Amino acid sequence: MKNILLTICLCVLGFALYAQDDVVKGKILDSSGLPLPGVNIIVKGTTNGTSTDFDGNYELKCAMGDELIFSFMGFKTQTITVTSRTVNCTLLEDTEMLDELVVVGYGVQKKSNMTGSVTNIKADDLKTVTTPNIANMLQGKAAGVYVSANSGRPGAAPRIRIRGKSTLSGSVDPLWVVDGVIQAEAPDLNAQDIESTTILKDASATALYGSRAANGVVLVTTRSAQANQSKISVSVKTGVSDLSLGNFSMMNAAEMTDYIKSFGNGYADLDWFTEDAQNVDTDWFDEGTKLGVVQDYGISFSGGNDKMKTYISGNVYDESGAVKGYDYTRYSGRMNVDYKIREYLTLHPKMSFTYKDIEDKQQGVSEMFLNMPYDRPRDDNGNIINPKDEAVGWIGRDRSNSIYDLQWNYSESTTLKLSPSLGFDVNIAPGLTFVSSNSFDYQHHNSMSYTDPQSSSGQNDGGSISNYHWKSLNRFSNQLLRFTKSIDEHFFTVMAAYEYNNYEWSTTKAQKNGVVSGTSILDAGAEMKNIEGSKDHYAFKSYLFNANYSYSSRYMAQFSFRRDGSSKFGEDTRFGNFYSISGGWNIHNEDFFDIKEINVLKLRASYGVLGNTPGDYTVNNKSNYHPSKELYSITNQYNGVPVISANQLGNDDLTWEKTYSTNFAVDLRVFDRFDINMEYYIKDTKDLLYYVSLPATSGFNGYWENIGAVKNKGVEFMIGADIFKAKDNNFAWHIDANVGFNTNEVQELYENKEFTSGNKIRREGEDMDTWYMRKWAGVNSEDGKPQWEVIGEDGTTSLTSNYNDATNQIVGAASPDFFGGLSSVMSYKNFSLNMNLDFVSGIDIYNSSRELYDNDGAYASFNSMSLKSGWSRWTKPGDIATHPQALNGGNSLSNKTSSRYLENGSFLKLRNVTLNYSFAGCKEKSLLNNLSVYVSAENLLTITDFSGVDPEVGNEDSEGETSQYGDYAIPRRFMFGFNFSF
Repeated sequence: MKNILLTICLCVLGFALYAQDDVVKGKILDSSGLPLPGVNIIVKGTTNGTSTDFDGNYELKCAMGDELIFSFMGFKTQTITVTSRTVNCTLLEDTEMLDELVVVGYGVQKKSNMTGSVTNIKADDLKTVTTPNIANMLQGKAAGVYVSANSGRPGAAPRIRIRGKSTLSGSVDPLWVVDGVIQAEAPDLNAQDIESTTILKDASATALYGSRAANGVVLVTTRSAQANQSKISVSVKTGVSDLSLGNFSMMNAAEMTDYIKSFGNGYADLDWFTEDAQNVDTDWFDEGTKLGVVQDYGISFSGGNDKMKTYISGNVYDESGAVKGYDYTRYSGRMNVDYKIREYLTLHPKMSFTYKDIEDKQQGVSEMFLNMPYDRPRDDNGNIINPKDEAVGWIGRDRSNSIYDLQWNYSESTTLKLSPSLGFDVNIAPGLTFVSSNSFDYQHHNSMSYTDPQSSSGQNDGGSISNYHWKSLNRFSNQLLRFTKSIDEHFFTVMAAYEYNNYEWSTTKAQKNGVVSGTSILDAGAEMKNIEGSKDHYAFKSYLFNANYSYSSRYMAQFSFRRDGSSKFGEDTRFGNFYSISGGWNIHNEDFFDIKEINVLKLRASYGVLGNTPGDYTVNNKSNYHPSKELYSITNQYNGVPVISANQLGNDDLTWEKTYSTNFAVDLRVFDRFDINMEYYIKDTKDLLYYVSLPATSGFNGYWENIGAVKNKGVEFMIGADIFKAKDNNFAWHIDANVGFNTNEVQELYENKEFTSGNKIRREGEDMDTWYMRKWAGVNSEDGKPQWEVIGEDGTTSLTSNYNDATNQIVGAASPDFFGGLSSVMSYKNFSLNMNLDFVSGIDIYNSSRELYDNDGAYASFNSMSLKSGWSRWTKPGDIATHPQALNGGNSLSNKTSSRYLENGSFLKLRNVTLNYSFAGCKEKSLLNNLSVYVSAENLLTITDFSGVDPEVGNEDSEGETSQYGDYAIPRRFMFGFNFSF
C-alpha cells in the first residue's frame, strides 16, 4: 500500500511540475472576428497539440521558437513561430475547401460541380440512433429515401426504398458500397468508424454501377488517420429500452368477462367460464417483457506521419431485448492503413471483422397477446405452470403458456465476417493515376434451434434439434485508370476501369426429432426429420468509362458508361450496356447574374439507363441465381435411390430489367442562410423480371420471363436553414427538412393480363402494391351483422352479409403518398440539443393481427384486443357501430380478410432527442481533449391512428406492407453516454 501511495504522489508531483512549465495561450478568430471552437493546434514536427474551446481559447506547452500549425476545416492552415507566451491567430476561409468534396461513384467531386442527384449525410448525423445496423440510421435523413423497420428486434435490418419500387421479382434493395468495395448486403458497421454516407439516386450518379444500381446506391466511407495528429478516442453509451404498445391493448379479465357475456348467442358451452376463473387477471405482456439493457463501447486510435497513417478501432454492441429471451451481441474491429512507399506509390491495406452472437428463446410476441387473462403463468408456490398437464385447469387457446417454454427452448446463432482488402495508387505522370482495389468478404454462419421434449411445443414430436450452417465468399477487384487535366478555366476528368465480382456460398441443414432432454447435439435425436444442403455461385464482369468536364465553374457535363456481364443470363443476353449523360449550370457564377440575395442558383438535368437482375431472396431462391437455365432437383427419393425431377423451365431469351431514369433539379442558397433543393424525376422500368408459375401438367414449377413495365415519378424537396447563427449571443439553430412524393403505376403486363398474388393485384394503370380483397361495408344497424360490397355484372353495387358472396376489388395501396424527416440542432455555448422526426403519410397497412385479436367471438378461447377510441360494438337494433355483434363462434366470417382490417398507417415519430454538453478544448494538462457528455431518448413519441403496436414494423416481401401477427415494436430507449479523446 505504501508503494502505491508513493507512486501516486510522484505522479501528482510530476503533473504539478509539468503544469508549472511555460505555456502559450491565445485566441483564434475568423475573418469577421468571431471565435472558432475546435481549431486544431499542433507543434510542428511533434504530436504535441490541443484544440480551442467554445470561445476560441487554447493553451499549449511549447518552447520559444517552436512553430505552431493552426488548422480547421473550411479555413486555410496557418503556421506561426512562437515569440511570446501569447499567440493569437485569425484564420481565413479557404474557398476551395468550402466547396464541399462529396464521395461519388469511384471518386470524389466538388459539390458545386456535381450534376447528379446525391445526398451526403455527415457522420455526426448518424450517431444519434442506437442501433448496430447502419440502414436504421438513415431514417428521415434524405428526400426520396424511404426507410421502414421490419422489426424492433435488436440488430434487425430495415427496408430501404429509393425513389419507389420498380420491380416485381428483381432486387428491390439499394446497392451498398464501402470504401469503394461492392457489398453483397447492407454492411455491419460501427457508427464511430463512419466518415460519411452518400446516397446516389439518379442515373447520372449511379450509372457507373450499371446493372446493380436501379434501386439506388449507398456509399459509405470509413475513417482514416490524419498525418501528424495522433489521437485516441473513446465512446461509451449505455441505457435501457422498453416496449410500447402504441394504440394497441388487450383486454384485462374484467373487460374479457363483459365481452363474453355480451355474446348474442350466449356462452353456455364455455364450461371454463367460471367465477373462479374470472377472479384471475394476468397481464401476459408484462410477464413476457422486461426492461432491456443497451451497451455500446468503442475505442479508436489514429495517427501517423506523412509516410504512414493508421486508423484502428474496436467496438462492442450488446443489447438484451425488451422481450424476454432475446439477446444480441456484436464485436467489430477495423484497421485502415495508408502507407506511402514512394512518392508515386501508396498502399491502402485494410482489415475489418464482425462477430455476431444472437440468442433467441423462441418466444413469439403473439403468444403473450393471445393467452387468456384468466390463466396463471405460475402456481401458488411460484412454479411455472405446464399447461399440458391435464390436472391444471388451463382455459386459453391450445393450452400454451408463453412463459413455460422460455425455460426449455432456445436458439442461438453466430456469424463471423472477415473483410481484408488491399488497394494501391500509382501516380504514373502528372494527372495520371492508376488505382487498384482488391478485397474479399468471408462469412461463416452457424445456428442451432432446440425444442425440449418437456416444453409445450415439443411434447407432440418428442422435441427437436436443428442445425443450419452457411458460408459465403465475395471476391471483388477493380482496376482503374484516371486522368485529370486543367487548361485555363477548362477542367477534365476521364476514368476507365475493369471490375470483377464473384459470389460463392454453400449451406447445410439437418433436423432430428425425439431428442434427449437437455442435449443439443444431433446425435441425441432418434428420428432424422430432414437433411439438405446446397452450393451455388454467380459472377459479374464489367467495363467502365466516365468523363467529366467543367468550364469556369459555370458549365458542367458528364458521361458515364458501363458494360455489365452476369452469369445469371444466357450466352446471347449475358452483357448489357448502361449509361448516363448529365449537365449542370451554375447561373450564380455568370457575369450577368447580380442578385446579392441569391448566393447559389444551379440547374441540373440527367438521363440514363440502369439495370437489374432477379433478386437473391424472392420467389424461388435457388432459381434466382440461374434464371435463364433449365433446372432439375434431386431432393426426392424412390426406393432409396435419388430421383431427378424437373424444377425450372429455361428461357434463353431472358434479359436485363432496364430502368430509364430522367432527373431535373434546382439548387438554391439565399440570404446566405437557406439551402434549398428541388428535384423532379421519372423512372420507367421495362422488361420486368417475373417468375411465372406453370401448371403441374407441364412438368415444371415455372420459368422466368420479361413481362411488363412500371413507372415511378416523383418530386423531392430539401431545405436547410440557419435560423440563428452563433454570434455574440452564442446561440445557433439549424434545421434540415426533407419530403418526397412518389407515384407508382404498372404500365404494361405480359399479354395484357392481370394477376393476383396473395391480397395484391398487378393490373395496368394501378400501383404495384395495390390491395385486392373484399370491401368492408360496415355493420347492419338493424341486426348487427357484418356487410361487404357486391359488384354486379352491370357494375351496380349492393351489400351482403354473406362473406363468400362479396366481390374482391381494389381497396387501397401499400405505397405512401409522401414521407420525409426533420432535424433540428440548437446550441448555446457548450450545450447542444438535437431532435429528429420522420413521418409517413397515405400508406394503407393490412393489420392482419386483428383477424385473431379482433375476431368478434370467432376464437372465444383467445384473448381479444380492446376497442380503441372511436370504435363501438353493436348490441341492439338501431346502433351505429364499427363492430358487428359478438357471437360465440363468430359472426358470419366477419374476421376474414377484407378491407375492415386495412388501416391508414400514416405516422409522425419523434425519433430522437439528445442533450449534449461539450467540454471543448480541455487543457493540455488534463490529458483529456474534446470531452462531451449526453443523454438521449429514442422513439419517444408516435402520433398515428393505426390500431396495432407500431405502424412501422411488419414484413415486406412480394406482398408489400403488412402488419403481421404479434409484431416486435420499435422499443423506446433512454441512453446516457460520453465521448472523449486524448
